[in-house]
Amino acid sequence: MRAMVVLSYGGPEVFELREVPEPRCDSGQVRIGVEFCGVNFTDIRNRRGDGLGRPPMIVGIEVAGRVLEAGSDVGGLAVGDPVAALCGGSGYAEQVVTEARRVVPLPPSLAGDPVAACVTGVLPSALNLLRHGGRARPDESMLLHGAAGGVGSVFAQAARTLGLGPVIGTVGRESKLDAAAGYGYDHVMLRDRFVEGALAITGGRGVDVIFDPVGGEVRSRSWDALADFGRLVHFGNASHEPEIVPPADQLRARGLGYVGYSGGQHAVRDPDTVRRSWVEAVDLVATGQVEIDVTEVFDLEDAARAHGSMERGDSVGKLVLAV
Repeated sequence: MRAMVVLSYGGPEVFELREVPEPRCDSGQVRIGVEFCGVNFTDIRNRRGDGLGRPPMIVGIEVAGRVLEAGSDVGGLAVGDPVAALCGGSGYAEQVVTEARRVVPLPPSLAGDPVAACVTGVLPSALNLLRHGGRARPDESMLLHGAAGGVGSVFAQAARTLGLGPVIGTVGRESKLDAAAGYGYDHVMLRDRFVEGALAITGGRGVDVIFDPVGGEVRSRSWDALADFGRLVHFGNASHEPEIVPPADQLRARGLGYVGYSGGQHAVRDPDTVRRSWVEAVDLVATGQVEIDVTEVFDLEDAARAHGSMERGDSVGKLVLAV
């Protein structure tokens, strides 16, 4: 089968299209013929060498396609069924094998749709960030950095389905303001002046919860935009800058919380809760309550171009590979 293989840690140029052996399906597993694979910053981290896996390897954590084979002890899935899955790596390939509990059936309306490759990734991440990372309440204000990205494109919509808000979004460049504004945020602003903007919107109080996948200097400034007794949820470090944690006495003085969240680790440590969020996400998308904005679909062999677009910050919404 064809796969995009990472031959060594490095930039997008390390990808190479190769023929590799088909994966074997064992007890408790499902083999999927991949139609689409979502592109995530996790894939970039793994390719760079600051994530998981060792070259030669195949990256890619979320896929959609059809069941090719199910283990003898797997119920509820049959050959040919349309499914989405979190595969924990190996998604940039024509076939993947993953645990049956990481596979969710798709309704006919999502079968063959690139959006299906995103229902186990960005939308569940947004739902779980709100519920379990930030523990946001209906009376609280929130701010998300990266409002035009994959998670950002569904975050405000997810908050609305949970009865939460208002939500402020920030973007890194002016060209992304319109895209972010279309994703349902109450306010969208450039990150170079987000502290002043957040304070102005909240009458000087600051926001109750900040969600930050950017890190570095953006994270260090975020503390000044928080209300007393607020909390900052960090779920990535796209800036690749040093992660600086405030001194404990400064956190105590204002009653601030510093919370870490990892969608991958959540799926390992609390799989039943995360699986419920996948099923919920499928329903929200299938019924039109949340729209996932797939802005570009690349051919499998163009994985390097997709990564380059995301790393440069050129892309908005969600990027998908057509396998």
